[in-house]
This record gives sequence, C-alpha cells and structure tokens, in this order.
Amino acid sequence: MRRDLLLEGALLGCLLLLITTWFAAQPAGLPAVVPFAVLLVTAAVRWGRMIPPMLRPPGAETVAALAAVCVYRLPALITPRGWVNRDGAYPAFVALHLMQGIRPAPIFTEGAHYQGTLKGHLGALIGLLTGVRDLPLLMVVTTLLLYLVFVAATMALVRRIGGRGAALVAGLYLAFSPRFLTVFSLNCVGQYVDVLALGGLALVVVARLVSDDRRGADARGSYLGAGLLLGTAFWQQPVALAYAAAVALALALRRATWRDGWALLLPVGAFVGGLPVLIWNAQNHWQTEDIMGREPSELAAQADVLPHLVRRTLTISFPTLSGLSPGHPWGHLWPVAVVAYVLIPGALALYLVLRGREIAASIRRGRPSPASLPPLLLACCLVQFWAVAAGRIYWRPRYLLPVTAVTAMHLGVVLAWQWPRARVARALVLAAILAVNVSGTWPRLRAGAEVAAPYEQLVRSLEARQIRTGYADFSISAPVTMFTAERIVFSSRLGPTASYESDRHTQKVAREGPDAYVLRPDDDPEQFAAVLRSLGVSYKLDIDPVPIFYGFSRRVRLEEVAGFRGEDQPESISEN
Repeated sequence: MRRDLLLEGALLGCLLLLITTWFAAQPAGLPAVVPFAVLLVTAAVRWGRMIPPMLRPPGAETVAALAAVCVYRLPALITPRGWVNRDGAYPAFVALHLMQGIRPAPIFTEGAHYQGTLKGHLGALIGLLTGVRDLPLLMVVTTLLLYLVFVAATMALVRRIGGRGAALVAGLYLAFSPRFLTVFSLNCVGQYVDVLALGGLALVVVARLVSDDRRGADARGSYLGAGLLLGTAFWQQPVALAYAAAVALALALRRATWRDGWALLLPVGAFVGGLPVLIWNAQNHWQTEDIMGREPSELAAQADVLPHLVRRTLTISFPTLSGLSPGHPWGHLWPVAVVAYVLIPGALALYLVLRGREIAASIRRGRPSPASLPPLLLACCLVQFWAVAAGRIYWRPRYLLPVTAVTAMHLGVVLAWQWPRARVARALVLAAILAVNVSGTWPRLRAGAEVAAPYEQLVRSLEARQIRTGYADFSISAPVTMFTAERIVFSSRLGPTASYESDRHTQKVAREGPDAYVLRPDDDPEQFAAVLRSLGVSYKLDIDPVPIFYGFSRRVRLEEVAGFRGEDQPESISEN
C-alpha cells in the first residue's frame, strides 16, 4: 500500500509539473516532455500489469449505439467545411498553432477566457499523428470523438440504473439525437461537448463509488478521478458547474463521505484539473471574474424575473432541446409540438414514478442510489441557468445541453421498464421520438456541401487574385483564415459583427496588408467605393461571389474606411 501511495503521489506531482511547464513554461528551462515522460513511466510501474485484466470489451448495445452515432453523422465527415466554418474556427486555430509549435500552449481560445482548449489540443494531437492538416475535418473528428465518449458514459450510467435495455434506449436517443444536440455534436462551437463528455465520465465514477459503497483508501481513485474530470470540465466551460454541483450533492447526501478523509481528494483533483484556469488568471489579473462574478443587486434582479425565465425555459428551451428546432418540417403538426413540450418534464415525471421511492429511501439511508444522479443533474443545470440567464445571449438553450443527457437517461429507464404487454407500445414510442429527431436533423445533415460552397468559392477567388491579407466581417474572416490554414489571413475588424480575434491575425494584417477588403453579400459595395474615391484611391472590384476590393493604388488603413456603412455600433455579437 505504501509503495502504491508513493507512486500515486509522484504521479500527481508529475501532472502538476506537466501543467505548469506546458501552459506557463514554469519552472523556466524545464521542457514539458520531461514530466510527461516521467508520468508515463510512473503510471506504467503503478498500473502496467493491472490494465489488461481491467479492459473489457464493450457490450453489444454500446457498440451498436456508437456505430449508429458515426453512421448518422457521416455526412459531416464527408463535408466538414459545411459544419466548422465560423465560431468553430476558434479551437481550430488553437490546434493549428499547437501544430506550428506555439509555446506555452494556450489555455483559452482567443478572447474567450472561459472556453478551454482541450478540443484544440486533441485536434492537434490527431493532426500530428495522422498528418491531416484540414482544420475543419480535424475539428469535426475531434468533436465527434468527444461525443462518442459522452454517449458511452451516459450509457454506462443508465446501464447501472436500469440495465442493458435502458442503456440501449438512451444510446439510440443520443445517436439519433434532436437537431440542436446533433448540430453541437459536430460544429465545434463552444466547448459544450467537452463538458458533456467529461461531466458524464465524472458521473459514472461517482455512480460506481456510491453503488459499490467504496470508502477509505479503496475510494481514493474515485474521489481523485471525479475531481480531475470536473476540474478539467470547468476549464472548458462554466456550464460544467452543473455537473460539479450534482456530484457534490450526491456525495454530501452520503454519510460515509463525511467520515472519510480520502474524500478530500475530490477538491484536490478539481484543483489540479482546473489549474490552467488559475494559471491564466494569475497572469491576467483575474479576468475570469468578469464571467463568473455576480453582484448581489444582479442576483436580486434575477430573482424578480425568475417566473419569466422559467416560462421561457418551458416554452422555448425545452421544445428546442427535445427536437422542435425552428423550421422543423413537422413543427406544424400538433402531436409533434405536444411531444416536444412535454418530453423533458414528462420523462422526469415517469422516471420519478418508477424510481422515486428508491431514490428517497436511499437518501434516508445515507447511501444515495445512482438513480438519483440524473434528477440531481437536471435540477443543478436549471438552477444554474436561471441564476445567470440574462439578456439575449444567456437565454440560449445551449447552456442547457446537459439536460439532453438527463432526458436520454430518463427515457432509457422508462421505456426499458417491464410494463406488462407493453413491449410494442414502448417500441412505437421510441420510434416516434427518433422519427421526430431525424426528420428535423436530416435536412441539415444533407446540406453540408451547400453550406460550404460559398466559402470554398470565395477562397478560390482570393487565391486566384494572390490575396494574402485583408479585412472582412467575422462571418468571412474566420472561415477564410481557417480553410486556408492561415495561408490567407483576414481580420474581422471591418465588422459589423463584434467577435474575438487572434492577436496574431490582427498584427499580421496590420503589418503586411491589407491586400483586400471583402464585404458581406448584403453590403452595398457602392458605399465602400465612395469612401475609396473620396480618399483618392484607385482599386479593382469583383462582386462574385461577394464584393472584393483589391489592387489599391496605395495602402488603405482600416481607420480610413471604418464606418463606411454609416453605423457606429456592432450589428450583432458572435459568441461561442
């Protein structure tokens, strides 16, 4: 035991050193490869002989569900540029810069100091191992891999609660998921899939801990592992706090936790997993407080509008998460609308009818059942959402994406329950739900090439004119720069969309360009041309596929043409 504890302590120390050397280049002069190599060797010594017996082949239902996930999303792998083109460019640039050798590694995506770079790191690793340099494809593959982890983790938890049948139902629901979730499982926007994967794994670890009633030294790996997963998830996106709160509540309801000193490894693991956040804040005057901080007056105002937020959640967010996205081809059918409105609360109600007594009894005994985890996650996610939802951005259903995992688990348990003579009815209900999901999602899956075509045409046009730098709106600058892997670099400072931008891109365009100004399709090129004429600048203009001004008689600085639309304020906000 002492040898094992010493090795595990050494592993934790190596992990800390790896994080500080990789993200902060501290201690100075120590390359990150050194603690990484020691970490691998120590892990091999500690667990090398134990790993093969621990590995078990996945169940048939898991293989079937994961295969369905991949097959259903195959159109996105074929046309990745139709999925990762705008906000999805942020992690793609992280991956590109890591493959180019930028060190220290970025902790957050450019400008968004609440969006971690795990996806960018995984994309860079896949790119280096495979030689693939197509950034949209790397990002689709990376996001899909994380989604597969999320599906497998969700199935593992619901299998422990309701058996293999429940796992299969949950897996199929997530494979043929509602359009909103399907899109986010592919478009690389934000770090939501990262949180779903890491948070889902943390729930599996905790479910095993409470189910097997592990305690003392035997539970140290579960406590530390759950903490590491939750800390890493928080680094990716504050939405992970819902998972952290659910885990904390479940363990707090467990009497053995309060008598177990090893439970302190949970916050230790969370500290290590979230250490990159602390490093970044120490270097940047604790700016994350701008995102996480809430004044008492703001919380009071939030309480005043709580009824409105709850109503909006029930009438907008829940139907969207249930598959009734705007433009659904069956949205005009009242049975479909009814199902979308009642699916999430209805699945919860039926789940509690079946498992409520078990959950209550287990809590009274001080040994909460794994069945308590899905309702706890739902409650924590809603409380968090209602506590911070304010304004147009924070009303977005994406902040409730963990609810889709809960719904999958609730449906799995409910539809797998052995109702007498109801097998056919249960199968028909599941088929109907999946049909609604597929009918809403399939048109988008088929439209990848159509979405990508204008971007690809623009890139070909710019390359034919030997344009290498320029200014444009974010909707143009991000895909152009990403699709060309920075062979062409555009800055988004022309607007009108307010967006985050890499300092590298801003500085390169300011230093070497601009070779061109590219307008949006709905911009009036005559307005921009009038400004150029007033400056005495001659130019060339092509309007296919969008207005492209280039070939200037002299360098045209951004300040000289800013406001050519006659607008002082940004039109909209790009937020991932």
